Amino acid sequence: MRYATPTRSAHRATPAGGLLLLVRHPGFTGQHRHPAGVRSGPQRHLRRDPRRTAHLLTLGLAALIVLGICIMLGILIVADDGPGPATAARTAPLTAAEAFPAGSGAFRVQRTDLSADCTVAVTGTLRTTLQRYGCTQAIRAALTVPYADFRITAGVLDLPDITGAVAVGDQLRSLVETGDGGFAQMSGLESGPGTPVVWRTHGRYLVYCVITGPAGELVPADDPGVQRAAQDVLNTVPAAG
Repeated sequence: MRYATPTRSAHRATPAGGLLLLVRHPGFTGQHRHPAGVRSGPQRHLRRDPRRTAHLLTLGLAALIVLGICIMLGILIVADDGPGPATAARTAPLTAAEAFPAGSGAFRVQRTDLSADCTVAVTGTLRTTLQRYGCTQAIRAALTVPYADFRITAGVLDLPDITGAVAVGDQLRSLVETGDGGFAQMSGLESGPGTPVVWRTHGRYLVYCVITGPAGELVPADDPGVQRAAQDVLNTVPAAG
């Protein structure tokens, strides 16, 4: 909740008992023996059949193709299932009754307003900010609380996604503190300097409340009743979780 690593070559010694090169000098007619471990006569060399190698490569490639097809079919089946009821409920627009339930014990709902034009709920530069991020609706309510004589304007702004809601929320502090933008009261009046304004984001929603006295007069932001009212409203509105 916010208030306003040179490598070196390795050398190996020639292993003992290595192949010796025997040279027969001219005129030498004696017999000689091959050193132990050295066999005379033709030697056979193992050769790999290239056809067998190609066969193995073909089998491996075929296995990869089959695996890819299975994975793709699995993805298509999952995608075809579509979103479940919970997902559909989350993406459907909120109604005023869902945002501000009349039976809440934390506050009393005096009246509500739902508009597809988000700019009616804000003032100054915040209007263009909401338009830029694609705000689709503003749900507002005039509330009272049983423990203090406050007039509270609460609202839920519906952004297209979480990224947009967070971006707007990040810009709010500077707009409110400089007076370049803020939230309007249900009466349409702008909130004056020093008016307690509290907001938070939850998913794609930005939830806020503006607290004034019964006649719209300024109330101290450090009043315990103000802090309690802000907590009650932001934590009770369903969009705030």
